[in-house]
Amino acid sequence: MQNPDIARVFDEVADLLEIQDANPFRVRAYRNAARTIRDFPEPIAERVRSGGKDLTDIPGIGEDLAEKITAIVTTGELPLRQQLAAKLPAGLLDLLRIPGLGPKRVKLLYKKLKVKSAADLAKVLDTGKVQKLKGFGPKMEEKMRAGLGQAQVTERRMLLNEAETQANAIVAHVKDGGGVRQIEVAGSYRRRRETIGDLDILATSGDSARVMDRFVTYGEVAEVISKGETRSTVKLRGGLQVDLRAVEPAAYGAALQYFTGSKAHNVELRQLAQGKKLKLNEYGLFRGTRRIAGETEAEIYDALGLDWIPPELREARGEIALAREHRLPKLVELSDVRGDLQMHTKATDGRGTIAEMADAARALRYEYIAITDHSKRVTMALGLDAKRLREQWRTIDEWNAGARGLTLLKSVELDILETGKLDLPDDVLAEADYVVATIHYGTNQTERELTRRLVGAAKHRWVDAIGHPTGRRLGEREPYRLDFDALARACGTAGCLLELNGHPERMDLPDTLAAAAKQHGVRFVLSTDSHQPNNLSFMRYAVDLARRAGLEPGDILNTRSLAEFRKGLKRGRGKTGKDGAG
Repeated sequence: MQNPDIARVFDEVADLLEIQDANPFRVRAYRNAARTIRDFPEPIAERVRSGGKDLTDIPGIGEDLAEKITAIVTTGELPLRQQLAAKLPAGLLDLLRIPGLGPKRVKLLYKKLKVKSAADLAKVLDTGKVQKLKGFGPKMEEKMRAGLGQAQVTERRMLLNEAETQANAIVAHVKDGGGVRQIEVAGSYRRRRETIGDLDILATSGDSARVMDRFVTYGEVAEVISKGETRSTVKLRGGLQVDLRAVEPAAYGAALQYFTGSKAHNVELRQLAQGKKLKLNEYGLFRGTRRIAGETEAEIYDALGLDWIPPELREARGEIALAREHRLPKLVELSDVRGDLQMHTKATDGRGTIAEMADAARALRYEYIAITDHSKRVTMALGLDAKRLREQWRTIDEWNAGARGLTLLKSVELDILETGKLDLPDDVLAEADYVVATIHYGTNQTERELTRRLVGAAKHRWVDAIGHPTGRRLGEREPYRLDFDALARACGTAGCLLELNGHPERMDLPDTLAAAAKQHGVRFVLSTDSHQPNNLSFMRYAVDLARRAGLEPGDILNTRSLAEFRKGLKRGRGKTGKDGAG
């Protein structure tokens, strides 16, 4: 059982507790446990099976949670989850699959309108009663109608980091069985999409039957849908479908290209091949019946007169023309990143100290990081007022005085208030090394109001970047209404950075918007939004977003040295724009 599977059980317990009006602190304890488990860098199930390290060594996991984790790993179920689920109608939890319909709204629908299933919801939507409930309006009703079909679907799209955990474990399992020459996960996973619907794995082997036998014995398999000598399909306990195909070595590159996609990219490639009187499919590139390429992807692209195209760019957004003209961007790589520019400590809603976050950054050989605890408006996170923030900055000054080879930037995640003003005064912000401004409240305002708030912050002389600019949380919250072009123009003019937030639950900016912002001359920063030390590894997902957007190291300020980073900031260049908010 992988960490995401264990975490999912705790998330469901939290949902059930919240629907049943349990103590909010108890609900939060299970949500925190789910996040800790999901983000933990080692397979927790191995700890349980080996009987080695104590689970209570994991920060935030006490004896009670350790017992529950052990139960989940050893039996695949948690009695508490079953007990809680038995108290509610069976169809109620299906409603949580509808985007935007979290436990609080499900509870309200159940208690006020007796909604017990998707069918019940469809009926009450037609009566007009839903709009009368607090927190529900025309937009929400529209989302619920659009998402009703999701309540009937047992499979769900997995976050990229969850899919990565499963993919790595499955590939390792298959390899350990022997006989594998080449193996790679293709599909949207290889293109590094934010969410993954299923996994497509390709392999070459001298004994494909042996490889298939090994594949279907993977411990998380709930159902073997089909099994053959060259292809098998299974469904995992978490609902993820996984296909394994064994292909001949001479066609491995062609199959990898074909099954990586995207569909639109492949259509353009086939049309290009046809124009050259060639035929392209998953078995190779053919002239008549003779295969002229197929062993590697590179030779497929080369035979079509193209440079090899990185998988992240294969979305039919002009990459084929660029490959023909040898103008593909030299995409940013994880090794280019010199620092992380959003993270939280125990001072607000983080779970590590400044020193612990710094140690994690030093392990990654970063040159600098920004400690960006929340400002005071974010009361749920015990946000910092001016006094507490300055106290933290004095601590950072003392830490930096030790000359440890890593510089901590005095920073803050600054709330943009509903009025458009900023959460802290200018004299405080002027003392910072770096300020990232974000929206947490008032997200139901009109597009015009939300845009005004963000544009005003982008123009403010002491705001260096706009953080998680669309406010989305994958599978939980849609982006808020925003005139993104207006924000991008303002950032380009004022020299304000846009953040690519690599936290797997956010992945914000979306790649398409980042690509659009680049056309306005916007520069970017990559961050993890870490809330504990091991979250710093999320930087690879920020890099995935940047690569999908076609960004190069020069587009991203934190690929530069500390001195160049400081100089490149709005405050470092003396480029202030107009004092918008504040």
